[in-house]
Amino acid sequence: MRTIYCEYGLIGRELAFEENIYISFSSSGLIKRVSHNPIGRVDEEYASCLVMPGMINAHTHVGDSFFKEVGFNFTIEELVAPPHGLKHRLLDAASERDVKDGIRWAAMEMLSSGTTTFADFREGGVWGALILRRALEDVVIKCLILGRDHANIADLLRVCDGVGLPSTTSYSDEELRMIREECRMRSAIISVHASETREERERSIREHGVSDVVRAINMLDADLLVHLTHASDEELSLVSGRGVACCPRANAYLGVGVPPVERMVEAGVKVCLGTDNVMINSPDLFREMDFLGKAVRARAGVGALDAKSIFKMVTVNPAEVLSLNSGWIERGRDADLVIIDLDAPNVKPVHHPYQTLVHRVKSENVVCVYVDGVKVHEK
Repeated sequence: MRTIYCEYGLIGRELAFEENIYISFSSSGLIKRVSHNPIGRVDEEYASCLVMPGMINAHTHVGDSFFKEVGFNFTIEELVAPPHGLKHRLLDAASERDVKDGIRWAAMEMLSSGTTTFADFREGGVWGALILRRALEDVVIKCLILGRDHANIADLLRVCDGVGLPSTTSYSDEELRMIREECRMRSAIISVHASETREERERSIREHGVSDVVRAINMLDADLLVHLTHASDEELSLVSGRGVACCPRANAYLGVGVPPVERMVEAGVKVCLGTDNVMINSPDLFREMDFLGKAVRARAGVGALDAKSIFKMVTVNPAEVLSLNSGWIERGRDADLVIIDLDAPNVKPVHHPYQTLVHRVKSENVVCVYVDGVKVHEK
């Protein structure tokens, strides 16, 4: 068993800010003890630092990491719409080595900025999922692979943790029910893009009589919806209690708006944050939190969303939505931990720790990262 000491920490499901934290974890990577007093040897000491849960990126597309900034002035349809958007043409033409290198670089960037788990929408069916697994063989980070290939879903779910559909609109009701049943039989995650654009929403209403959000719930029974940038208040009430992965920086980049996160929280939605396509957006959740906090203040006022709620969107909320044994620091949970330097010039003095984490901390302030109790990144 190893023990680390940190001068400060965010402890438990409520992320309580506490001082003088000792965390012991077993060789299997589980937290065995969290206390304010040491018992036995302390293996690592981090003065003037804060220990926090490893962050969880709830929505990525790491497969397009190798062509960053290509298509800067393209519309969302020109850039990412399947099957002929620029992204898909580039992926079709790319070598396996290019794709794997890009994935590896994205994973390393996530680790260096405090992310220990990510949920990836993986194109390419079984082959695409296997490329992702091979790319991560020498990078210690946790990944949930959400694949797409409804024609061979049984084979897909043998190598994936669930499905990540591009939309509901291109599927019939019967196809969505089939996907749902196959996933439920295997306890697999069901995730889908919905209402990222007004056009996507209107197309669903035109072709199916209801919005894509309604179909994602009623036909697909999705665990995690992605975007909901243009969902109505009635639809947010329907989604209450479920997970929604919001990607505010990517939505802003693509010119489709910023998701109504404050309305989602008010409706009881379990909001999670994702960074979406690496080709257009860095997979850095500190930058995502900072952008979201300021965008909401600009739209809804200074009291619309507090910093602690935003920090839960990258820790507690995605852990619960995705049924992960991480997300907060507590006995029995995975020792996925991030150590933050609070003595750095861009951080000190710390008057409000949650606001500091959301609006001040950068990846350069990450001292080290543990995954299952193993130090996998160090500054």
